[in-house]
Amino acid sequence: MAGGTGAADAGAGDSGASRRATRRRIIAVTAVLVVLLGVWLGPAAWRKARDYSEGPDAAGRSCAWQVDVRAGDADQAGLIRCYLRALAHHSPSELRAVVPSRDDGGPTGFPTSDFAHTHDANSGTATATVVANDSDSADATVLIRYADQARDQLEIHLASPSSRASWRFWNLGTPPDAANPPPAAR
Repeated sequence: MAGGTGAADAGAGDSGASRRATRRRIIAVTAVLVVLLGVWLGPAAWRKARDYSEGPDAAGRSCAWQVDVRAGDADQAGLIRCYLRALAHHSPSELRAVVPSRDDGGPTGFPTSDFAHTHDANSGTATATVVANDSDSADATVLIRYADQARDQLEIHLASPSSRASWRFWNLGTPPDAANPPPAAR
């Protein structure tokens, strides 16, 4: 009987060792999958965290729209493309993406005058020249010549000094202080 009990104990020990080995393999595979998932998702999560910490106006804009941008960098060109597309589509929601956000002092709305060049934006490829401000690197003027020869001049500024991708149009929309004028002005 004692011999039989020993054999049964040895079999139980092998089963326990087999379970431990299987458990270790599962843990190792899970750890490898977690690391691979972290490597795959890490850069996107880092970008989201960085954009959140830099504020609502830190992210750059890029849209598909035909324009010849002169003397501007890639971030400025992306902003100008988005502006022209919003203008051509006569879209206040698209225009909102190229101005400072409301919680960063951005406009409360867009008057009809902001869409005065809608037809011009649809007339063909525009040329936009970015003229840097020599005394302030966070400020520039955008001179736009539309295909039908209409012209426009707009101001862009860096909304977040820590991000070169935060260029926004500054002279579009109704400023927040104009939405609720003081009682004496009414």
